[in-house]
Amino acid sequence: MDQLLRIFRAVWHPSPEDLFPGEDEHPEKNRQANLIVGFTSVGGLFSIGYAIYYLFIGHHAGALAILCNSLLFLTLPWFCLRKGRVHLAALCFVASLVTMFTWLSIIEGGTHGHAVAWLATMPFCTQLLVPKHRQAFWISVAIVVLVAGLSAMDVIQVALPILYPENEHGWVTLVGYAGLATFMCALGFIVEYYRRKVMGERDVAERELKNAVEELTRLNLEKNEFLGIAAHDLSNPLTVINGYAELLRDLEVVSDKDLRDYSHEIAENSKRMQKIVQDILDVNTIESGRYPLNMEEVDLKPLFETCLSNYLEKARRKVLKITPELADVRAVTDAGALGQILDNLVSNALKYAIPGGAVRVSLFPAAQGVCFEVYNEGRGFSEEDKQNLFVRFAKLSTRPTAGEPSVGLGLSITHKIVEAMGGEITCESELNQGALFKVQLP
Repeated sequence: MDQLLRIFRAVWHPSPEDLFPGEDEHPEKNRQANLIVGFTSVGGLFSIGYAIYYLFIGHHAGALAILCNSLLFLTLPWFCLRKGRVHLAALCFVASLVTMFTWLSIIEGGTHGHAVAWLATMPFCTQLLVPKHRQAFWISVAIVVLVAGLSAMDVIQVALPILYPENEHGWVTLVGYAGLATFMCALGFIVEYYRRKVMGERDVAERELKNAVEELTRLNLEKNEFLGIAAHDLSNPLTVINGYAELLRDLEVVSDKDLRDYSHEIAENSKRMQKIVQDILDVNTIESGRYPLNMEEVDLKPLFETCLSNYLEKARRKVLKITPELADVRAVTDAGALGQILDNLVSNALKYAIPGGAVRVSLFPAAQGVCFEVYNEGRGFSEEDKQNLFVRFAKLSTRPTAGEPSVGLGLSITHKIVEAMGGEITCESELNQGALFKVQLP
């Protein structure tokens, strides 16, 4: 049964690779080819049935006409389709059918038989199958003239022979017209099937196009917002650097203390600009799916201690106490990526901590990996804020407590890196109750 179903699907729904080997798929060409395959398949089934019936009643000339032309429209169109010649395949099919029905009309009494009615349906098939509309029109006109000519023979009383037993005339007519009605229903089903299929594919394509347009619009707005934020955040440190550089240039005598202070401000603002640029590069790398991970066994406690030591001066200036609670943990991880995660979380903790408060960093082994937490005594986040914490450029109601700059990329980057490492990051916080970030890594 499965084999029969596979054969049925191969005939009624052949793949573009089967029809046009070595060619790119073209939707309209594929639809035309599928119609030809469907029409020839149905025509073949009906032809075999009629040939057997005609042989049974002794109508050998009719059986010969059907078998000869059936051989043509079952083989030539398929051969042409294999060569990618859809137009030629349609012409072969239409020509063989017109020849067969004309032949049968001549040997079955013209309008006294049923074959001329089959012939009259051929303009329908021609218009559906022949892709060149002008050519299809003139072929249809020729068929109409042919049918009119056969009908005119009855008007001018030119008798055409009937080559099957006269006593079978009623049955031949019954079988012929019943078959014609069934055949047209089958063709209508095939046309409707592929029409629905094409419409469904079109609807899917339209939805995908609409989604793509919406996504591009969103990305364009995001890009404009991103450029605006980057330009704004870069302009401030640039102004500071430029100001101190001009001051140093214009001063003839600079004390050692002033030189150290000016140099410190230039260095701090340069680092700030470097951080903004690095965030932009990280976003681009992560979004493109090219974020590299170099997994190796790492002793995590020294890594955490080094990161925290970088923030001691900032903590001192803001009167913050950093409390490390670090266990001796070794793990197979990416030291650089883990350091960036910790750096972003500690930097954020200092930004949002209330001056005079505390920041706690904990590291400990977990059941299925490593867990670390970063807590700060600060304003915390509302429920709405927590929903947007890891969204790029999110506008949070809670702001840095000392006016520190924030591009809005740090937590988004952190979230993406944690996901790339197969981990999970969560935040527990309430307004005016501080914030606790938890990171679980395998």
